[in-house]
Amino acid sequence: MFKTDLAPVSLLEFRATSAAADRLIRNKKQLEHVKQLWIFLACVLAFFTCVRALGFVISCVWKPSPSNPIPDNEKKDLEHGHTTRANTFSLRHLPLAVTTAFRIVAFRSSVPIGFNAIASISEVAFILIYIAIMLVWLLVDTRDLNAMFYQDRAAHLASSQLPLIVALAGKNNIISWLTGISHEKLNVLHRAAARTNLLLLWLHAITRTVSGLPQQFDFTHDWMRSGAVGLTAFSIATLLSVRPIRNMAFEFFLISHIVLILIFLVGGYFHAKEQDYGAYIWPALLVWAFDRSLRGVRLLWNNRVWARKDSGFSTATVELLSEDTIRLSLRRKITWTPGQHAYVILPTISTLPVEAHPFSIASIPELVGASDDNNVVFLIRGKGGFTQRLRDHATRNAISTVPALLDGPYGCPPDLRPFSTCILIAGGSGISYTLPLLLNLIRENVNGGNSAVRRIVFVWAVRDGGHLKWISKALTEALSTPTSSLTVEPRVYITGSNYPIAQMPVLSNRQSESSLASDAEKGKVTPDAELPLYSSLKLIHGRPSIRKLLHDEISNSSGPVSVDVAGPTKLTESIRQALRSDVATPRAVLNGLPSVTLHVETFGMSNS
Repeated sequence: MFKTDLAPVSLLEFRATSAAADRLIRNKKQLEHVKQLWIFLACVLAFFTCVRALGFVISCVWKPSPSNPIPDNEKKDLEHGHTTRANTFSLRHLPLAVTTAFRIVAFRSSVPIGFNAIASISEVAFILIYIAIMLVWLLVDTRDLNAMFYQDRAAHLASSQLPLIVALAGKNNIISWLTGISHEKLNVLHRAAARTNLLLLWLHAITRTVSGLPQQFDFTHDWMRSGAVGLTAFSIATLLSVRPIRNMAFEFFLISHIVLILIFLVGGYFHAKEQDYGAYIWPALLVWAFDRSLRGVRLLWNNRVWARKDSGFSTATVELLSEDTIRLSLRRKITWTPGQHAYVILPTISTLPVEAHPFSIASIPELVGASDDNNVVFLIRGKGGFTQRLRDHATRNAISTVPALLDGPYGCPPDLRPFSTCILIAGGSGISYTLPLLLNLIRENVNGGNSAVRRIVFVWAVRDGGHLKWISKALTEALSTPTSSLTVEPRVYITGSNYPIAQMPVLSNRQSESSLASDAEKGKVTPDAELPLYSSLKLIHGRPSIRKLLHDEISNSSGPVSVDVAGPTKLTESIRQALRSDVATPRAVLNGLPSVTLHVETFGMSNS
């Protein structure tokens, strides 16, 4: 009888001891996997930091040589896009050919990711790799997927990633500073990481619920309620961040996102703190506070809010350029790199006085330093929400001044000085990105800077001929600047029916010059006296033939080519497709044609 009574007790004791041992192993593994995950991510960050540092060293050692003055006969060939080059196969070009193959696969090939959105293979690869490593560290050592070993680990891994997710969304973050990748490009990984971690947190909550919670894990406790509130807020924030909702009501998305994520972080902190893991959460709040504090300091400094006697520090000029386009100009003591963007706060125009809206800067700094004011110009298309209200204001007031604050600049635009040929292509308000690049390259050439650029092809596809006034003054001054070692070929494609004929040489891909003159005489086309008089502008009625344009320019370039594009998705995709074939392939590079680098700017188009 004694042995019979003892057996069940020993079995219960054994099970209890085994369960306690399993929990110790589980807890140890959880901490190990969090540490291993962060070591892996730190190694990835270190790799890209080293790549950037190496590029910086190379650019300092091998600075581009200033272009020598171009002989008249060669300049005439460059103006028409014709040069003489020997295209012969050589294995010396193998490294460039391999680089070209990598660029084609990683950056020029894209896949749809839903809701009229695409992503490059490199972006998709980063997203999939991140998801894969999260799953690997979640499910390894789980004893044939025993829920006991991954239900809490899912929460540990997800919570430990919150500082990274917040940092990827910040305008001022150490990741951008170390890698040179601008915050708007990091935002792709921010969204992917956030959604992955939301799934892990729901996995934690569901498996804990279905496995039967002990009494201390029921919802009579505040820390459990705070966890549920936080997870609910995170779920709603993710739902509201999907592209259709984000594009349809951006202002609502922005405000709700900040409020909901703050609720999630605070609720998550109190939930994790009960189990002594609050250290996973509070660094995320610290990262968010650092970004906001730095933006606040920059806002105060850029706008000199203490110098209220000078109204120029706190106002902006609003001017209606066309039916749906506004020019916003501010005088500020800041400097920036052409191609960067900034955030504008217009308290009297916005729904909320603290709303900050990003736009590409359409001008270049007038001075080397920031000791004096610079004219910061934005070209803004009024489409809805804030931009619609700004357009309505400009329509009522023509030219006026409004209270304004400026936060920026931000972004990491490319350095075009090492290239021989630069092809700048813009569609619509994408001109805000390519125009500063053109102006800066011309100024570099005039000032004798370290620029190897010998030819610039400036292409702008715009719906209405009246939109030329957006850039007429800046383009007139740029094209009238004498340059001895640089040729500039500006082409403006008018895609709509409003095609004015100015007093200038005009090329058309639909009609000859004589037939255009005949149409003008018959009254079919009315000259527009407001258009600027360019001596070298090619005004073309129709859409540009991207494949032919790139083929001709790359084939005749004497050195590396940079293609910079800002415009609608269809335009950027046509350029990517053209650069996957013909003269930009690895075979073409092996045969002696120049390498091609593509820079796609999609940020500015969010405002068009």
